[in-house]
Amino acid sequence: VIAFARGGDRLIDPRPEAFSVLAILRSVQDIVLPLAEEKKLAVKLNPPQGDFRVGHPGALNRVLLNLTTNALKFTSSGFVEISVKSLAPSRLEFSVRDTGRGIPPQVMSSLFDPFRRRDPGDYTFSSAGLGLSICRKLVAAMGGTLGVETSDTNGTRFFFELELPVVTRL
Repeated sequence: VIAFARGGDRLIDPRPEAFSVLAILRSVQDIVLPLAEEKKLAVKLNPPQGDFRVGHPGALNRVLLNLTTNALKFTSSGFVEISVKSLAPSRLEFSVRDTGRGIPPQVMSSLFDPFRRRDPGDYTFSSAGLGLSICRKLVAAMGGTLGVETSDTNGTRFFFELELPVVTRL
């Protein structure tokens, strides 16, 4: 709530800096592992080629952690996968995919709204909705757009693309 009240879209690292994409993925995996193990779910990592990039690692970590935590919350069997795919030398697509039941169609129109009301008959969705709202703002502040694909048979996939130049010297 405090982050949202302060704007929610402020980048944690105001200036781009060099970072390891794989280190961020492993950090997220380490944090969510207890929840995944409790639910007997796997957390798969699919890192990109060209690990060291220039960007905003704090914001990226925050977005991936929130999306992964949500995916674990709403998945009862199978796995959650965090993938990073190279689209161009300096453009990456990040995605968090789960094997859960998908997001109900009636929720999609307000999915990214802050302080959305939840359907009293659907106990699994957060009543505040701040996490996804803040994620969308952070992704926009990094120059991307947060998208979602969902179905009741294939789970849900949140994704975004970012321009992250390869580090030429450390």
